[in-house]
Amino acid sequence: MISKKELRQQIKQLKAITPVAVREVEASMVFNAIKAMPVWQQAQHILCYWSLPDELPTHESVNRWLADGKNIYLPRVNGDDLEIVPYIGPESLDDNNKFHIGEPVGDAVSASCLELIIVPAVALDGHRNRLGRGKGFYDRLLSTTDCPTIGVACDFQLVEVVPVESHDRPLDCIVTSDTVICDEAKKSLFC
Repeated sequence: MISKKELRQQIKQLKAITPVAVREVEASMVFNAIKAMPVWQQAQHILCYWSLPDELPTHESVNRWLADGKNIYLPRVNGDDLEIVPYIGPESLDDNNKFHIGEPVGDAVSASCLELIIVPAVALDGHRNRLGRGKGFYDRLLSTTDCPTIGVACDFQLVEVVPVESHDRPLDCIVTSDTVICDEAKKSLFC
């Protein structure tokens, strides 16, 4: 079986040859599919992420959702954990941090207010397993909530098998531009 490190390297190479325009088209398809889901329509408090250049782009969608009246939250790294901070617009982001990631300024809130979490991934598989960047930030956050989770990525990031460890938790749903895979027990939230 492939190691997490090897899989991250493979996906990194694929990202390097995938044009930004392709990722933007796929992002539009992914987020349109999510907007059609009952869980999205019912949720008012949604955690997303402010995408890095090599991730499925979120900036346009996050700003549109905010304009549509959703309460949007973004993660902020605090030590080994992610804090949940309300997003009020791009002017509220600061990239003067360890990872140079656009993070919201302001007071953190409890993850208990969230009704949906959209999670970035390096890779996903058909069992709804997610491979992240290896720091465990989302693993720790997701272990604190039973809020519905959706993993998002480009199609080429959907692989046959993601290596998992005991602390890895499957997501409730994964969405790429061509694929939606949901936990059967929670299918009514997504279909």
